[in-house]
Amino acid sequence: MIKNLKLIKVIDPDPTSLILEKIKVAEELFDAWNDYFYKDEEFMNMLKNYEKAVIKSNETMEKFGTFKECYVCSVLEKKGCCKAGLENEVTVNILLINMFLGKEIPKEREVPLRCFFVGPTGCKIFARPFLCRDYFCKRLLNMLGDEKYAIITQVLQEELSLLYKLTNYIKKELEFLLGEFLIELDLTGVA
Repeated sequence: MIKNLKLIKVIDPDPTSLILEKIKVAEELFDAWNDYFYKDEEFMNMLKNYEKAVIKSNETMEKFGTFKECYVCSVLEKKGCCKAGLENEVTVNILLINMFLGKEIPKEREVPLRCFFVGPTGCKIFARPFLCRDYFCKRLLNMLGDEKYAIITQVLQEELSLLYKLTNYIKKELEFLLGEFLIELDLTGVA
């Protein structure tokens, strides 16, 4: 019998610890390198285009009632997708995008047992991961129907393509500036 063998690392059961660490890393990177990125014309163009695409997606989703339906499901009926731990889909790069856009990053969980970024009326961050944008459950699909869902999907495609390009660009630039060890920029969930 083997004694004192520790094969399992103790992981903090509170999912908040990982997102707080990601926020700290993002803040440090932003403080150190925001001037560099703000002077990068290619980056700024991508950032502006991404912001416009998110606004367009949000307007389309609002028009078709998806935000209202998610509010009813999550807040009023206490169901929904945005459960505690989902916040860890947000990467350091996505946090950085929010910071580059001047968007506030929450510092604490506001709604118990819900995603760190959920407030009483919905998501509190502007730039969000793929999972948080293309989240159409059966309830929403039934409400929307095929035609509205197709329109939303087309609008989201532009936003999510730009998100992909932007996060890769940030990673590439930071790897150039700091060395190629920044794998954690893409970290989601508990490693």
